[in-house]
Amino acid sequence: MRRGQTLVEFALSAVIVVLVLIGIVEAGRYLFTVNTLRNAVREGARHAIVRPWDDAGIAQRVRQTAAGVDPSAIGVQVTFNPPTRSSGSLVIVTATYPYRSVLGVFSRSVSVTATMRVP
Repeated sequence: MRRGQTLVEFALSAVIVVLVLIGIVEAGRYLFTVNTLRNAVREGARHAIVRPWDDAGIAQRVRQTAAGVDPSAIGVQVTFNPPTRSSGSLVIVTATYPYRSVLGVFSRSVSVTATMRVP
């Protein structure tokens, strides 16, 4: 009788521990994606400061720098304020990436967005 009770308690607690571990791993993957996009956008903004007329090069720089995520799924938007792209213009580089859970528990993807503004 006592052995069966111990087995049931272990089974219940093991399920809870495994769910918590899976949640920690998913949160870590999400934070990795956010941090990767922020670094990639920062590099794209640095590229935009040197070559403000090269939108394709800026987007390519963002995609090259985003290691660990699918570069073809990254959407990059480059805007300048004022749009003349002259010295002193504010450069705004925005990247979006659809984050999906490894387990497939969530059917929808979460859009991760990172923005960098550089004068």
